[in-house]
Amino acid sequence: MTEQALETFESANVKVINAVAAQQSWAKIQLEMRQKLFLQALDTIEPDLDRYASRISDEMFKPVTQARQELAGGVAKLRRLCDLAEDGLRERSISAGGKDFDFRIRRIPKGVIYTIAPWNYPFFTALNSIGPALLAGNVVVLKHENTPSVGELFQRIFNSMGGINGLCQLLSIDIPTSNRVILESSIDHIVFTGSVAGGASISRVAAQRAANPLLREGFLQVSLELGGSDAAYVAADADPIAAARMLVSTGRLHNSGQSCCAIKRLFLHRTIAEPFLAEAKILMEAAVSGNPHDPQTELGPLYGGLAAINSLMELVEDAVASGARIETGGSTFEKDGFTFLRPTLMTGVTTRMRVMQEEPFGPVLPVAVVANDEEALGLINHPLFGLTTSVFTHNPALQERILVEARSGTIYFNWCNDVHPEVAWSGWGRSGNGMAAMSELGFQSLTRAQSIVKALPSA
Repeated sequence: MTEQALETFESANVKVINAVAAQQSWAKIQLEMRQKLFLQALDTIEPDLDRYASRISDEMFKPVTQARQELAGGVAKLRRLCDLAEDGLRERSISAGGKDFDFRIRRIPKGVIYTIAPWNYPFFTALNSIGPALLAGNVVVLKHENTPSVGELFQRIFNSMGGINGLCQLLSIDIPTSNRVILESSIDHIVFTGSVAGGASISRVAAQRAANPLLREGFLQVSLELGGSDAAYVAADADPIAAARMLVSTGRLHNSGQSCCAIKRLFLHRTIAEPFLAEAKILMEAAVSGNPHDPQTELGPLYGGLAAINSLMELVEDAVASGARIETGGSTFEKDGFTFLRPTLMTGVTTRMRVMQEEPFGPVLPVAVVANDEEALGLINHPLFGLTTSVFTHNPALQERILVEARSGTIYFNWCNDVHPEVAWSGWGRSGNGMAAMSELGFQSLTRAQSIVKALPSA
């Protein structure tokens, strides 16, 4: 992992001051020109994606092939967000219900967006706010946790569009300095992706800002996308082999299982459980762990090393002590100078076990077999988290019930662990505050609504 030199609050605050000045110039550029400059900036980095993928592997151990996919897919998502900007930011005329007034609503950029991004999907989690923020006429200051290469990349792409310097700047600061930025600097919105504890801490600090009478923006809004304990249910009518291939390879093992919206609780209808589990075991045992720079590697070392492994093993051992069974995995091994946790498939779990209550951030998949849809529907909602729910069924009646009863920001049918720029991304409950990223709603959360009421001349 790469160490980075930390800067002082005074240095960070100068960047925020420069951002304020840059935003005043950037906001004056028409949206069509901002879109053009944005796309031109993206064109400059595509030849260097392999180099940045290698740096990401150095910093957080993501397999280099997956890092390359994240970068290439992220650039494509940024291009799509550019397409969506017009709808997200357009001025809307509202029927007055009569002929006396002209009503309109405009979207006005907030100003300086402070984005705090995590390490696990370093490019993708940051672009969710950076893209819409810049397109909307805001500027960004970015704190990037432990993956400075990605922060440098965003700064390189976007910082000087249109000859304006200071549009996207990287802050290399620790948490106490970040708290001072929130309390004292001229920022206008915070976007945080990370842990529930981190989101709670930032919310507390942001609330204290209101006591500073010298700040124009005292009551900051905070967009929070936090952890999850996402459930999947495979119903009786689903293809168990196809469902296993999606739910294990993409849903649980992608990014070495270190994904907020990965499948962390799995419920199987009893009629398809046996073939599903047989295929899942094959897939887990076939997954290739190793050096993240090896193109054949599918699972890199866990970020956090032995501490992360030990945390997962505690959950596994707690479940076994309460009656769960390990179908495969549940042990560690050494390879390429790293320690790995074997992908672990567990059955016989209950909702009372810690592995079903907490967020296992790694390649551990607990499975419970249910007798019918009613039992599954009673179990899929986590009492605290609400990020995504995945249900494998082609039964329209069951799909409608899921839409009514599932408490999560995204519901997948016959799919999982994927993010599309066309639809809003938001967590419910302890998974966030529902401040949507992406889609046209992502632009709305980073702008202010300004209403225009014009009295019309009498006829």
